[in-house]
Amino acid sequence: MDIVLHPITGAPPPHLRAWVDAVLATVQGEAGVLVSHALGMPSRQSGVPGYLLTAWADPADADRAAAAPPVEVGDGVRVGPGRRYPVTASGRGSAATGPARFLQVAIFDGPRGADWVAAFAASGARRVWPVMRAVPGVVAGATAVAEDGAALALVLAESVDALEETLRRTMATPLLPGEDPALLTGPDRVEIHRLAHAGQPEALLAGQEVQA
Repeated sequence: MDIVLHPITGAPPPHLRAWVDAVLATVQGEAGVLVSHALGMPSRQSGVPGYLLTAWADPADADRAAAAPPVEVGDGVRVGPGRRYPVTASGRGSAATGPARFLQVAIFDGPRGADWVAAFAASGARRVWPVMRAVPGVVAGATAVAEDGAALALVLAESVDALEETLRRTMATPLLPGEDPALLTGPDRVEIHRLAHAGQPEALLAGQEVQA
């Protein structure tokens, strides 16, 4: 499973929603290979871009999605070029009762070496996700690593409170034996986006359940 992340720039007035359908139309027609998609809204106040997140079962389809040219979709909104991140692990939350309404994106810029990537994957599977998945309101989570070692940690949740609680619990979790703090550097950015749309986010997790 591969994730492709496209930045969305330009923030239309909140009462305008046509741009949402226009962005989603850029991935329509691929229903046979598109696994899931989510749309995080850009921020008018901070200028932080939103994201179009798509998940693909076939790496070749993910490569084609990432290579698609930028698209102007109207209302001043632009879907930028994507980047492919193969999923390393994912799982469902254990205490969610409603749909995902918010997306948290932790971004680790590359390039990063093999030792860092191995430590990132191991700590996520053995320590971080077991803590996060138990937070009430967490719907799903995934980690993904690009070819140069750049990485994403994604969490879908019912509320901002749930996302804030995942951060609090993660920071309070002691390292496990064998974890090297020198390799466990924090993300370059952590962003929280209100979801304008989420299509079957649980499908992102098929066959990828984290094994702690």
